[in-house]
Amino acid sequence: MAPPAWAEEYTLPAADVEVVVEADGSLRVTEQIAFSFNGAFSGAYRDIPLRSGESIDEIAVSEAGRAYSPGAPAELGSSGDPGTFGVADLGDRVRVVWHYAATDERRTFTLTYRMRGLTVAYDDVADVYLQVWGDEWEVDLDRLTARVILPPADLAAGEVLVYGHPSTVAGETTLGADGFSPALEARGIPAGQWVEIRVVFPRRALSSTAGATVGSGAALDVIRNEELAVAEQEDAAGGGVTPSLWLFGSLLAAIPAALFGAFRRFGREPKVAYDREYEQAPPSDLEPALVPALLSQGRVDEKGFTATLFDLIRRGVLTASPETVERVTWAGMRREQISDLVIGLAEGDSKPLREHETRVMTVMRRVLDEGPQPLTQFRTRIRADAAANATTYDSFRESVQKALTGRHLLDETGLKAAKWLLGAGLAAGIGGWFLAPALPWVSSSANPAAEGVARFGFILVGGLAVLAAAITQSTRSLWVRRTSAGAMEAARWQAFRRYLADFSRLREAPAISLTLWEEFLVYAVALGVAEDVLEAARLHAPSTLEETSSLYWYSGHGYGGHSANAFAGIEQALTGAFAHPGSSGGGGGFSGGGGGGGGGGGAW
Repeated sequence: MAPPAWAEEYTLPAADVEVVVEADGSLRVTEQIAFSFNGAFSGAYRDIPLRSGESIDEIAVSEAGRAYSPGAPAELGSSGDPGTFGVADLGDRVRVVWHYAATDERRTFTLTYRMRGLTVAYDDVADVYLQVWGDEWEVDLDRLTARVILPPADLAAGEVLVYGHPSTVAGETTLGADGFSPALEARGIPAGQWVEIRVVFPRRALSSTAGATVGSGAALDVIRNEELAVAEQEDAAGGGVTPSLWLFGSLLAAIPAALFGAFRRFGREPKVAYDREYEQAPPSDLEPALVPALLSQGRVDEKGFTATLFDLIRRGVLTASPETVERVTWAGMRREQISDLVIGLAEGDSKPLREHETRVMTVMRRVLDEGPQPLTQFRTRIRADAAANATTYDSFRESVQKALTGRHLLDETGLKAAKWLLGAGLAAGIGGWFLAPALPWVSSSANPAAEGVARFGFILVGGLAVLAAAITQSTRSLWVRRTSAGAMEAARWQAFRRYLADFSRLREAPAISLTLWEEFLVYAVALGVAEDVLEAARLHAPSTLEETSSLYWYSGHGYGGHSANAFAGIEQALTGAFAHPGSSGGGGGFSGGGGGGGGGGGAW
């Protein structure tokens, strides 16, 4: 089902990777990644893992031949000027974050860098074993091409080898018409799946090993045997199986697919008769945390938590005051003045709070147990009690989802069906493993593979059913839908989002009370357009807003000085802060692959 027109999502139509092997064994990598944006986006990132002995430098980002400027923030979810990028050394990986402005369009970004230490130079050959697509990407990739350009050398036919992994991905490798131009093309790469290319060529093509790792002894036969063993294992897995047995397995596999298609009806959105471009005020009294969850069919993330936090400041439950602090970066070589926000607990009678708001306050009381704290310290203090805060954050998410269903805005009937599908899948897989040998056509078959295929069929049908049920956690739109009332409410809130995003560009802005200005800003945080409202305040808000507001502050540059840094700072502080102890939050490394590189990326 295609996402609704208002859903903010992105896809990856294509990626092209070019790897130039330098004469010293270092690699010049150029990645061209096409993003297709549905909605407004302003940032993207790439995480590139590094193993011991590997390093990355000479990093650059460009688009359509225009170079991006370095020095921008490199935190996930951060804000920066369009056309800038930042780099962060995270120890076991390098993170590159770039900033832009894109709405409902396709953009192709180019990332270049030099990687040293990945090429292994043995006595006889050099081995370039590189993951050209990592397993930490959370969206599918339609098409991937990768090319490796070797150093100029006098090579003979058959001296260059190329391999592609894994076999579960549809693709092919080639050495080109000349036999010395290794390349790979893969299609339909699912989220969480790595792809790697391995190129082996004579060591004499390198003039030095300054950019490589030196391996001992001759390795050509070892590498060939490794790749041959993998191929033989794959052949053995499919040997001795007749077409009729494969037909049996395929028919079994079709069962969960049919169930999956039948259950998809749970995610079909009700149609609403609504065609207004703008709503000029919040269309209902829906709490800020519930708005983004409603628009994303029940997904809850740090954006809803952030909006609730600022709503509690607006209502006087928390206090906030700006201050300017000095930030030291680049190992003390760079100092800059930044705006920070000190948050504290308000004194006096406690105000009644909703369930999800009490969860936010529980975290805030832990963070502020020693008194008011600046936003720059929030992440450290949250992670100091990571287990408790992660559990509370999970409760916050559950209470938001519960509130939406309780108000009959969200229909989660499909989740119950998914649980039945999960149980049926486990029963089919486990029960079928033991029952398969007793099937009459299996026990009477002269084919020794019959029992294996029967068991394979039951495991496959059970596994696919379990997989279909598990998709509920990552693709809620297949199982969770808005009710008719929820669909209408979502359409109106999306119209209000458009109004906030375009507010600063309207020629004639209506008169807005000071109270409504603050309410606009809180909902703008929830809807991801806070910077647009800050700009509108700078242009249209009365001067008294600065004197009376608990959310807007003036810092010598118009509204948006301290406020802008505050909103960006809290999102940076909270992104990933609620991960459970031991969770990396970014994927599982190399997933058994042998190549370096990989990692993942994304956009916001």
